[in-house]
Amino acid sequence: MSPLEAIARWLEAQDLDTQLEIAAFATFSIFGDGDILRLGASEQLEALQRWLTESGLDSRAAAGRALTFRVFFEYFAEGRIAGAGWKRTEELLSKSLEAAKSDGKFAAARKAQRKLQLLPVRKENWYLVAKSWNGLAATHLTREALNIGAPSRWDLRVISSRDYPPLGALGRSVADTP
Repeated sequence: MSPLEAIARWLEAQDLDTQLEIAAFATFSIFGDGDILRLGASEQLEALQRWLTESGLDSRAAAGRALTFRVFFEYFAEGRIAGAGWKRTEELLSKSLEAAKSDGKFAAARKAQRKLQLLPVRKENWYLVAKSWNGLAATHLTREALNIGAPSRWDLRVISSRDYPPLGALGRSVADTP
C-alpha cells in the first residue's frame, strides 16, 4: 500500500465529524483557493479524498502529497492535542453561547451549549486519532516508505555538510570554495 493510499484509508476510518474537521482545515491549508473554501463540509471532504486518491501520479508527486498531508495534519493535530487549543475552543464556544443568549437566538445557544458539553468527548477522540496517526506515520510515512518506487536521485536523505559548502562560503564563487 502506498503512503497516499494509507493516508486515505486512515482518514476514511475516522468518524465523520473528525473527517469533516480535518477536511475543513486541509482544504484551507493545502488548496487555499477561494472556490474550495466556499464549498460545504462534505464537498471539502470529497475534494481532499480526490486529492489523496488521484490516480496516475508519479512517485515523486505522490511522496510530495504524502509529506504535505503529514506536515499539515501534524500541525493541525497538535492544536487538538495540546490543552491550549482546547482552552481557546472552550472560550470561543462560551462567548458564542453568551452572545446567542443575549440576542435571543435560542437554537444557536443550544448548539453552543451542546458543543461545550461534548468537549471532553472530542478531546478523548482526538487523543485516539493522534495515537492512530502515530502508528500510520511510523509504518507508512517513513523515509523508506516514501521512497518506494522513486528514482534514486529523489531519495530522501539527510543532507551531509560535506556535500555543500559551509554557510560562510555561500557569498563566494564555486571556484573560491575549498
